[in-house]
Amino acid sequence: MKTTFISTFTLADSSRRNILSQSNLVNKLGVELSSGRKFDVGLDLGTRTGESVTLRSQFQFLHGIMDTNALAKSRLDVSQAAMDDILTTAQDFQATLVALKENPQSADIIKADAEGKLGLMVSRLNTQLNGSFVFAGINADELPFADYSDPASPNKVAADAAFLAEFGFNQADPNVATITPAAMSAYLGGNFDTMFQDPAWGTTWSTASDTPLASRISASETVSSSTSANEQAFRDLAKAYTMMSDIGNETLSDETFKVVVDAAIEALSKGIGGLTTEMGKLGTVQQQVAQANERLTVQTSILNTRINDLELVDKEETAVRLNTALTQLETTYSVTARMQGLSLLNYI
Repeated sequence: MKTTFISTFTLADSSRRNILSQSNLVNKLGVELSSGRKFDVGLDLGTRTGESVTLRSQFQFLHGIMDTNALAKSRLDVSQAAMDDILTTAQDFQATLVALKENPQSADIIKADAEGKLGLMVSRLNTQLNGSFVFAGINADELPFADYSDPASPNKVAADAAFLAEFGFNQADPNVATITPAAMSAYLGGNFDTMFQDPAWGTTWSTASDTPLASRISASETVSSSTSANEQAFRDLAKAYTMMSDIGNETLSDETFKVVVDAAIEALSKGIGGLTTEMGKLGTVQQQVAQANERLTVQTSILNTRINDLELVDKEETAVRLNTALTQLETTYSVTARMQGLSLLNYI
C-alpha cells in the first residue's frame, strides 16, 4: 500500500507546473500560428528531420544558381547591347566608305567619322556592370581597351612609331603624299597589321583575358557568359578605324587613298562577320540560361512544396488548438486561485 504525501506546498507546486506547461504550449502554438511553421522542426519531425535538412540544402543550392543566373543574364544583355551598337556603327561606316571610295577629297570627312566610330567602340568595350568590365574576360577588374584618342595611349604611341619606322616621317608630314600604292599596301599588310596580332595586341591595345567568364547555370551545366575584347572581330574593326583615321589619308595621293579604303572595307567586312558570329554565340547562351532558369524554377518549386509539407502547420488547426490551450490556461489560473485559498490550517 502506498500513501501520497499531501501538503500545501505540494498542491501549490503542482499548480505552478501545470501553469508553466500550459503557458509553454500557448507560446508554442502562438509562434506556429504567426509563422506558419512548426515551433521545433527537429522535435516534431523526429527521424524525418534529415529529409528536411537535405531538401533545404538542395533548395538553397539551386536558388543560389538562380541568383547567379540573374547576374549572367544581365552581363549577357549588356554585352549584346554593346556589340549591337558596335555592329550598327561598323555597318554604317562600311556604307560610307563604299559610297566615298572614289572621292579622295572626302578623306577629312571619313577621318572624323572613323575617329568617332573608334571612340564609340572603345567606350562600348570598356562597359562596366556592377563594377566589372564585361569584355575583360576573367580580368574583370581591369580596363580592357586602350583609348586611341589619348596621345599617350600605348596603341597610339605604337601606331606612330610603326608609321615613322616604315616611312621615315609621321602621319602629318607633307611627304605622306609621296607614299606609293605599293608601299602603302606593303605597310598595311606588314608592320601595321602586326599591331593587331599577338603579342602586340595584348601589349598596346588590350589588357583583356582570352578566357571568358564562366557561369554555372544548372547543377550540371556551365557556359561562357561573356566575350573578350581580344576577339578577332574587334581587332579587325579597330584596324579599319585606325586605317581611316590616322594614316594621313587627307594627304595621300588618290591611288594610294583607294588602296587604304579597299583594305579598310575588307577589314570591316571581316569584323562585321566575326561580330555577328559572336553575337550569335551569346544569343545561344542567353537561350541556355533562360531554359536553365525554367528548369530550376520547376525544381525549386517541387522542393519547396515538399519542405512545406514537412515543416508548415495547418493554421486553422493550430488556431483551434491555441484557443483550446488558452481556455485551459484560464481554467488552470482560476482553479489555482481557488486552491491558494485552501490550507490544512483551516481544518486544525
